Amino acid sequence: MVFLTSLQSIIPIVLLISLGYFLKGRGMFNPTFSSNLSRFIMSVILPAGVFVSVLHHLHMSDLWDLRYGMLVVMLTYVIAYIVAFIMMKLLKVPKGRRGIFINMVVNDNCLFIGLPVQIALFGPEALPYFLLYYIGNTISVWLVGVFLIELDPLPTVENGLANDEWHQVGSSSSVQSTTAQKPKFDWKKLLPPPLLGFFTALIFLFFEIPLAPILHNTLNYLGDMVTPLSLIYIGIVLHDAGLKSMSLNKDSIGGIVGRFVISPIIMFCVIMALQYGAGIVLEPIAIITFVVQSAGPVIAVLPIVANEAKSDLPFATGLVMISTILFVVVIPIIMEILTMLGITA
Repeated sequence: MVFLTSLQSIIPIVLLISLGYFLKGRGMFNPTFSSNLSRFIMSVILPAGVFVSVLHHLHMSDLWDLRYGMLVVMLTYVIAYIVAFIMMKLLKVPKGRRGIFINMVVNDNCLFIGLPVQIALFGPEALPYFLLYYIGNTISVWLVGVFLIELDPLPTVENGLANDEWHQVGSSSSVQSTTAQKPKFDWKKLLPPPLLGFFTALIFLFFEIPLAPILHNTLNYLGDMVTPLSLIYIGIVLHDAGLKSMSLNKDSIGGIVGRFVISPIIMFCVIMALQYGAGIVLEPIAIITFVVQSAGPVIAVLPIVANEAKSDLPFATGLVMISTILFVVVIPIIMEILTMLGITA
């Protein structure tokens, strides 16, 4: 049952990625389309999607009642970033992949993949705890994760070489430069558009500002485009980079282990530490929700962020594909382990 539920959530994702791959192979998209699409998703669609999803799923009155769950989520993210940084150093992840690697270990696609799986497996009772994880994930991705990728562009981009062109070479290591450019950091990137959408939604919630139905519907339409366009974009990039971008190496294997093994272990250890050390006991449904969510696939927009930051785009694309496929197998295993530990919904 768990396996079939996971599979039903993954197949449409794989089909949309395949559609982008196929259409790119048929010559439907010109060379500049992917970079324009990524900019459109980051600057317009994602902020709208984050804004409406917060308004739909979050209620300010619920936050105080769920404060202990929020404490668990925040502590988990702090520890996960520390562990991911240590793993990055131990594996000697090269520049251009470091921010991507840390995001692979820490952040996951909790909304567009995690939510349907969560509701299908555990029902609406799990929704409040899912929303806590979603809040932590949103803050983590757009306040910390994106910032780390922006600080880690590839050092081998030649002067005047367009982003789409150097990604089409297929591998960051195949592009040589006589002079490494020192990246100039744009301070505006400290507050990326999706995070602005999140904070704006919080203001609307806190002050109970009504949103005109016409504007709400417009933003909702835009938000609904996030997942399909992001997945089609991944397919386009996968075609440009070649299927070899999905090959396993020490960096990708380390990221996969961090995503599917280290991350849920950190979440479980934080829950147990607070239970036995501080007397904070969460309901079983909360424990299962948090642990399962912490083992979700990497965020689908990771290649888009990597493209904007001129990081290793093929590496990011391969991680999304590999983690999405493995997710089908990982979730039933985690559910079985939790059942063996006596934790059931």
